[in-house]
Amino acid sequence: MEDAVDVKDDVAGFRMFTVYDGHAGDEAVTVVKKILPDILETHLEKDGDVEKAICLAFRHIDEELARTLLSAADTPTKVKISSGTVACMALMKGKDLWVCNLGDCRAVLCTGGTKAHAVSKDHAPDKNAAEAERLRTLGVHVNGGYVGDHVAVSRAFGNVEYDSSEKVAGIISEPDVFKIEVDDEVDFLILASDGVWDPLKDQFAVTHARKALRTTEQPEDAAKAVVENAAKVSAADNAAAIVVVFKFPEPLPKRISRPRATLPGLDEPPP
Repeated sequence: MEDAVDVKDDVAGFRMFTVYDGHAGDEAVTVVKKILPDILETHLEKDGDVEKAICLAFRHIDEELARTLLSAADTPTKVKISSGTVACMALMKGKDLWVCNLGDCRAVLCTGGTKAHAVSKDHAPDKNAAEAERLRTLGVHVNGGYVGDHVAVSRAFGNVEYDSSEKVAGIISEPDVFKIEVDDEVDFLILASDGVWDPLKDQFAVTHARKALRTTEQPEDAAKAVVENAAKVSAADNAAAIVVVFKFPEPLPKRISRPRATLPGLDEPPP
């Protein structure tokens, strides 16, 4: 398993925040992390429709990844299916925020100071009824939550079958895209891999991220608090997180040190 994060300050005028979670090796996540910003920038510059540009970019990235994975494969190979990666990304320009998800990473907003709201839905047949129905309609076999007996998500980059040079049946690279207006009610966004969301409830993660922000006012510390709390519950999977802050919570009150009370005579030197 391979988790990764990436932050870019300028991708065609947008700030970009991305969490990746690779599976069946780290080849896919390494390639996608490298090529995604440039390909996304090209499509954003060509198309004023941000959602359309993201979807076209993801398709382009998946095609480039497949070519790279197939050309690098050993011949013959004992592995039937290539590695893959899921991704959850946020793009921000001004007060507009686009969140796009591919796979089972998740985006969760904190609004109204303390409330957690999941923005995205996990693309996994055992977590998402709509995805399970999509796969059933296609006649795709799902066994124990695994698509084609091998992949635990239904949307991802990669997962190419070496024999056919095609993606595993049912797995697509089309993301869900959500547009959010960042108003005074929106506090911060958590992007994290399933290594966070499987052991933690959304509200629990938001509560601990907020506590860290109130303590240090550092988004990196908030992300670290989320990951560390997930590891306390279960260290069965790697975990990665990014916290994007729009409005910092009120800092915790500083502790006031008071002079220590002493009894008369205690501080006097012995005779």
